Amino acid sequence: MSPRVDEKELRRRAIEGVRDEVAAFGSSAPDSLLIERDGLLAAVVPASPQRSLFNSVFYDDPATLAAEVDALAQAYDARGVRAWTVWVPDSDRETARFLAERGHLLDGEPRAMAIELADLSGEPAPPAGVEPGPIEPAACAALNDRAYGLGEDGFRAALPRATSIRWYGAFAGDEPVGCLGAIDVGDDCCITGVATPPEHGGRGIATWLLQLSLAEARERGMTTASLQASRAGAPIYARLGFRDLGFVEMWELRR
Repeated sequence: MSPRVDEKELRRRAIEGVRDEVAAFGSSAPDSLLIERDGLLAAVVPASPQRSLFNSVFYDDPATLAAEVDALAQAYDARGVRAWTVWVPDSDRETARFLAERGHLLDGEPRAMAIELADLSGEPAPPAGVEPGPIEPAACAALNDRAYGLGEDGFRAALPRATSIRWYGAFAGDEPVGCLGAIDVGDDCCITGVATPPEHGGRGIATWLLQLSLAEARERGMTTASLQASRAGAPIYARLGFRDLGFVEMWELRR
């Protein structure tokens, strides 16, 4: 059995996965931009100017963020982006206060969650009438937009083509009925883009896809998996064995 991962390291991996999600957001659409500094990464997605999720900033050095925040605001303004957000760990209250003083508002508090893949057991069985299959990034983007009620400026605008995300698809016949994305980050598999359209909700499709992706991640040599969970999703992930490691706030500036 692989060595156990302590809670501090699990939390670090869960938060670090946000960086690679930001990288994916900033590298898919033709006019998107990644701003990289030592200790900071920002995605600028003009195709989705009102969606701060895609126009988001990850940092691991608060001093770098403080030094660059004016330049970031100018970069977003120059490209017509009207809403952008900064991911702030719950341990960094100083940065939260700093952003609040600059007009940012708290827009979300997803839970940072992770699981050790050595704890997985059993073979996941697909829901009745559903099979796994390869799926294109554009189809996953459309599924996410349908699942979360977003328009054409949502995932389809921000993620129209392949990135570092490894996509898993669920199909009922030829119809895509669910998807999930995974990004390998060191020894951790970051889960993102989990979506089931409303008409197929409640069938356990997302849970099955998650179990399938975690099993394959373990086969690839990953030791943990992590994600950022919504308030509604956190209890579901907890039942699957994910540990709640605190929250990461989203501090949004909207023009």
